[in-house]
Amino acid sequence: MNKKILLSAIRIGHRVAEDEKNELANYFVKTSQWNKLENGEIDIIYGAKGTGKSALYSLLTNNAARFLGRNILLVPAENPLGASAFQGLIDDNTDNEADLNYIWKLYILQLISAELRKTSIANDVANELIAALEVAGLLPKSFTLASLFARAKNYVQSFADKDPTDVEYNIGLDPISGMPTATRKASYGPTDTKARLSSVPVDDLLSFANEGLAEVSKQVWLLFDRLDVSFTSSPKLERAALRALFRVYADLKPLENIKAKIFVRKDIWERITEGGFREASHIVKTDTIEWDRDGLLNLVVNRLLNNQALIDYLKVEKLEVISDASKQEQIIKRILPDKVDTGKNPDAFDWIISRVQDGTKKTAPREVIHMLECLISNQVKKFEQGKPEPEAEVLFDRAVFKESLATVSTVRYTQTLCAEYPDLKKYTELLKNEKAEQKVDTLARIWGESLEVAQSLADQLVGTGFFEARNEKNVATYWVPFLYRDALDLVQGKAV
Repeated sequence: MNKKILLSAIRIGHRVAEDEKNELANYFVKTSQWNKLENGEIDIIYGAKGTGKSALYSLLTNNAARFLGRNILLVPAENPLGASAFQGLIDDNTDNEADLNYIWKLYILQLISAELRKTSIANDVANELIAALEVAGLLPKSFTLASLFARAKNYVQSFADKDPTDVEYNIGLDPISGMPTATRKASYGPTDTKARLSSVPVDDLLSFANEGLAEVSKQVWLLFDRLDVSFTSSPKLERAALRALFRVYADLKPLENIKAKIFVRKDIWERITEGGFREASHIVKTDTIEWDRDGLLNLVVNRLLNNQALIDYLKVEKLEVISDASKQEQIIKRILPDKVDTGKNPDAFDWIISRVQDGTKKTAPREVIHMLECLISNQVKKFEQGKPEPEAEVLFDRAVFKESLATVSTVRYTQTLCAEYPDLKKYTELLKNEKAEQKVDTLARIWGESLEVAQSLADQLVGTGFFEARNEKNVATYWVPFLYRDALDLVQGKAV
C-alpha cells in the first residue's frame, strides 16, 4: 500500500476529549478508574492536565441512556465547551465561602429539579419542589447552566442589606406539611445577611429532594468537570469556590440518592487544601489517574487500530492485539523506526514518552496524541515533497520526530503553561536561548531578581512542571524538560 495514502487516511482522534465526544467510545481505554466510576465506587477523580479526566466525563455523558437503565440520572453541572457556567462568580469576584456554600447547594437543587421536570418524574415531592423553585424565580421554563447558576448567585446575594422597598422571594418548608414553599414579601429595612441566609433551609430542601428520588428509586449524579478552567483568572476565587464545593460534597454524603462526581486536577486540589482543609479527611472515595508506559502503549495502539486501513496494512485483528501487550509492542516496532537518535538512546516509542513528559516526570496522553498527530502530518508533507518512503513497514522517518516535538513544545508552552500561569510567563520568556539547566544564582542574574525572589520563582516553576528540581554535589539545579525546550530555543547544558 502507498504509505502516503495510508497515513493521509489515518485518524487518531483529538487530543482534547471535549472535541471528540462522538468518537471517544471507539478507542477509549476503559481503565480501572472508569470501572470504579461506573460502579459508583469513586466520586472524586484527580489527575494532571491531559491525563483523561474529561474523557471519563465524556464517556459518562455518552452513556446516559445506559445509566438511566440503572435508574441513575446523569446531570452535567458545567458546560463541556465554551464559557464556564460559573462566569457570574468570576465577573463579580464572589469569594465568600459561606455565600458560595449556599450558592452551590441552591444550584444543585435547581439542577435536580430541572432534571425531574425534564424526565417528567411525577410525585408529590417532585411537583412541590419544582413549583417552589419556579415561584421563587429559580427555575425558569428554559435556561442555560450559566443563567441557572446566575439565578442561584443572585438569590443568595439578595440577602445583603437592601432598599426598604425591595421585594424578595423566599423558598422554605411548610412547618405543618413539610412541603417546599415559596413566598413573596416586601422588605422594609436592613437585615443581618448571615441570619437571613441561615433561614433558607437548603439542607432540608436537599433532604426533601433525596426522599423524593428514593420514592421513585432514582439516583442523581451531578457531574462537575472543567474546574481547572472555570476560575483561572482569580486564584483567590478558585480557592474559595472549590473549597466550598468540596464542603458541599461532604454535606451530600448522607444523601444516598444525590451524588456529586467531581473531576479536578491534582495540583489544584493541592493548592486549595494548602494550609489545611478539615473536610479533606472525609473525602475518601477518590482515585488518581496515572499513566505508565504500558497504559500509554495500549492507548496509542487502540487509537491507531481504530483505522481499518492500518489494520489491512498490518494484517492484524484489533481485538487480538489490544488484549496482548506483546503484540502491541510488535505493532509499534513495525511502524516506527528503531531509534530516533543513534547510540545508547531509547527506541522510538520510549523517545516520544521521554520527550513529552514535564518536570514531574509524568507523560500525559494529550501530548502523546498530539505527537502522533504531528508525526502523521509532517510525514505526509515529506511524501508530498517527493521524499522516499521509509524501508520495510516503517511509516515514519527519523527526521519527522524532532520537527513534531517542536510543534508539541510550542503548543504546550503557549496554550497550557503560559495560559494557566500568566504571572510566570515573563520569567520563562527571559530564559529564551539560555542553557536548559540553571542554578538559583544564574536565574537571579537572568531575571534581574534577588536570590530569595529567584528561589521562590524557581520553586513555583517546579510546581508547574516547567522545571525539574535536581541536586548535584549538594547544589540545587533546575532542569527544563525536553517538552519546553523547543518553545524557548533552549540550549543543552548547564549555565555557569
